[in-house]
Amino acid sequence: MSGADAILSVRTHLHGLRPRGRIAAYYIVFVVIACVAGPWILPYGHAHIDLHHRFLSPISAGHPLGTDEIGRDLLTRVLMGGRVSLLVGLASTILSTVIGTALGLVAGYNSGTARFLITTIIDATLCFPVVFLMLTLAAVLSPGVGTIIGIVTLVSWMEAARVVQAQTRVIRKMDYVTAVVAMGASDRYVLLREVLPNVAPAVIVSATLTIARAILLESYVSYLGYGVQPPDASWGNLLNNAQEYLESDPWLAIIPGVAIALTVTMFNLLGESLRDAIDPSLRARGRRS
Repeated sequence: MSGADAILSVRTHLHGLRPRGRIAAYYIVFVVIACVAGPWILPYGHAHIDLHHRFLSPISAGHPLGTDEIGRDLLTRVLMGGRVSLLVGLASTILSTVIGTALGLVAGYNSGTARFLITTIIDATLCFPVVFLMLTLAAVLSPGVGTIIGIVTLVSWMEAARVVQAQTRVIRKMDYVTAVVAMGASDRYVLLREVLPNVAPAVIVSATLTIARAILLESYVSYLGYGVQPPDASWGNLLNNAQEYLESDPWLAIIPGVAIALTVTMFNLLGESLRDAIDPSLRARGRRS
């Protein structure tokens, strides 16, 4: 399959998503639009304090999701927190996918020293527990969105590298790649024009699942106080702030918790649906079951 055929195949599979995949895609689009545009439309800023209207319950006048312990509008803060969490998820996924894809192509196409070094780095990095590695780095470095993006990227690129490496080792043995090499094509040409388009479906699926994982990691680190710092909001530090009020005002924790759970679930559903649409054998097994 040529590069153009591979790209056309990806587009065809995207139109063949199962209903749950389409629902997940619609939800993700809705959340992204809401988080980007919502804080600009709502009348209250995410840092606006109103001590006369503290702990308002959801569906209160002017505050659809209520207010927090110092009177800040919870809907605005959830949307701002979603903007940060999605930014971390998308940015770290893009960076980790680019790094992992580049290293995976090199390791899968070449043999000898290059493959050995890259594989050793991947295996060595995977030996460290991700959560402890993230917390260690977050404690050493100054907290902030850029720091979290860098840390999540550092602990996420190995999955893409492994997927691409495995796919590249299979594709480089295909007849059409052998023919292109026999015609005198350079390694760079073969990797960029023949191999890369054909590993793209696997990369897309891996990236979709990585976004969900990155959002969870950001929320976890921010919940423990090493990520995004107040008064800036993220879904993780909203949960951290709400834990003192679980008995008296549980919605302060339930709302950001539901936002995290739904968003991560929808990204996972989208990734699984893309995988089923792209891999005919998986789709066939799904029909039989």
